[in-house]
Amino acid sequence: MVALHFAKEPPGGMIVVGPDGMRFADEKYKTSHGKVKSAGRWTPLSTPCPMFMICDHTLFASGPLYEKEPRSGWNPMVERYDWSDDNGAELAQGWIKQAETITALAQTMGLPPAVLEETITRWNAHCHVGADADFGRTKMLSPIQKAPFYAVELSPSMLNTQGGPRRNARSQVVRPDGSPIPRLYSAGELGSIYSYLYQGTGNIGECLAFGRIAGRNAAAEQPWC
Repeated sequence: MVALHFAKEPPGGMIVVGPDGMRFADEKYKTSHGKVKSAGRWTPLSTPCPMFMICDHTLFASGPLYEKEPRSGWNPMVERYDWSDDNGAELAQGWIKQAETITALAQTMGLPPAVLEETITRWNAHCHVGADADFGRTKMLSPIQKAPFYAVELSPSMLNTQGGPRRNARSQVVRPDGSPIPRLYSAGELGSIYSYLYQGTGNIGECLAFGRIAGRNAAAEQPWC
């Protein structure tokens, strides 16, 4: 979603709330592949589902809510849904909910109306003083004030995983006690030697190295029959 990108600041007000109708994070925080630093440790960003992006008509009318022309990574190369220029098709399909008041919007989304009203009021107060006292957000400090109001249900997504089944130097997948599982091999990010850490540019090298080791050892296995 365009408004949630750390480097984009379309006009209008926007926050994200959880199932309790309250904010839970800085919506514009630039994560490190979904991880945030908390108390000296890198942990996954909180994603209390269902969660909703709430915005006003100023943001809704500023352009597509979804990034239509991504420019980095694998995004430009994969087939994508063609989001409408004015968000009208998605509104008609029910992907975006609309209401004239925050209370009515909360009722439509199954959120506690009084809590969502208080959340919006508190956010607008933060915007007026220019400081988010709850989560320290510094970008898009714009109040949610122009009706109608809109909500989009969000879902966590991922690019890849870290971790997986452990393997040994022979590329064999091993049990928790370290003994190899017969005839089961892995290579690349699945069971990476980097464990739970993001590999950066090491993933292709590990695919090549352990792919070759796994291939040689698997080919040397004796047939079962």
